[in-house]
Amino acid sequence: SGLLLRSVQALRAIDPGYDTSGVLTFQFAPEQDHLVDGPTWAAFHLDFMDRLRALPGVERVGIVENVPLDETPRNVAFVAEGGGVADEDGVRADITFAGGDYFAAMGVDVLRGRGFTDDDARTPGSVVVSRSLAEALWPGEDPVGRRLQNVLLEDWHEVVGVVDDVVQGQLRDAPAITAYYPLIGPTPQSWALSSPGYVVRSERGTNLVPEIRALVTEVAPEAPMYRVHSVEELTARSLVQLNFTMLTLAVAAVLALVLGTVGLYGVLSYVVAQRTREIGVRMALGAEAAAVRRMVVVQGVKVVVVGILLGLVGAFVATRGLASLLYGVGAVDPVTFGAVSLVMVMVGVAASWVPARRASRVDPIRSMQAG
Repeated sequence: SGLLLRSVQALRAIDPGYDTSGVLTFQFAPEQDHLVDGPTWAAFHLDFMDRLRALPGVERVGIVENVPLDETPRNVAFVAEGGGVADEDGVRADITFAGGDYFAAMGVDVLRGRGFTDDDARTPGSVVVSRSLAEALWPGEDPVGRRLQNVLLEDWHEVVGVVDDVVQGQLRDAPAITAYYPLIGPTPQSWALSSPGYVVRSERGTNLVPEIRALVTEVAPEAPMYRVHSVEELTARSLVQLNFTMLTLAVAAVLALVLGTVGLYGVLSYVVAQRTREIGVRMALGAEAAAVRRMVVVQGVKVVVVGILLGLVGAFVATRGLASLLYGVGAVDPVTFGAVSLVMVMVGVAASWVPARRASRVDPIRSMQAG
């Protein structure tokens, strides 16, 4: 449970490469006869983004084929023009489509050059690459103005901008190496984007949904909205499995701790009752109450330490099964195991204190008479 708690804390501290607050995403898949290729699809989505921008409170609107934390892009190999890299050995990268103010709407930093313009969306030939792809293809060089090729296509595309790497699939995933094509696609004939994700930045958040739904009905009555989420919801969803497992183990750990505390208290109370005459004799011979208390507490702590040692052996084995759920912390983490052990010792001291106080208040005369 402690390891999972540290994993959740580490995941929540991750910078995914975009701003998750105040961003709404949704999709719809129009089915209209005039939407047949890149130019017609691009025109449709550019027009719809203009409609979205006109809504009160909307700050930025963008579009992307694969919404981060919701969908996983395809992965292909790329080569740089004149780079001398064999096609079969190209640099692997995710491939997706983007348009409008996507990078600004998601809060993705443009590191060099620019994002896409509406002209890019209408005319093939441009591409925006992530930082890691730029560094892999042109190490130490400015990639803007250079050309790359998707090895599955014949066309070359000019880099117009470089953006930061972003986490795509799950928060625990490494930031993705990505190539972004404009809305029109790599070529006018290669269009395969029928239901992209819209990204809307607004302080109104999900309160915009009814107005957006009305716009969708207006332009594509045959296509209902779906996958309506805030990016914050997608972030929370990415942590669901880890949170559930952590909660389950935490409940089990608390129950075990309570049972252990009650058990230790009961054992020490019984021991004190059995040794009442001995304690009375000690006190009659001059033992101070503090020494008696210390004796009982030490006895309790010894029991706890033995339990901790046995528990650590079991934990070393059990946590191997949690390795796939952990992030930013090893299955055998000294800090976590040390902190949990310290808590157990403190609980042991607390559980021993009441029997220890009772022992220190034994009346020597009565205890010896009773014996």
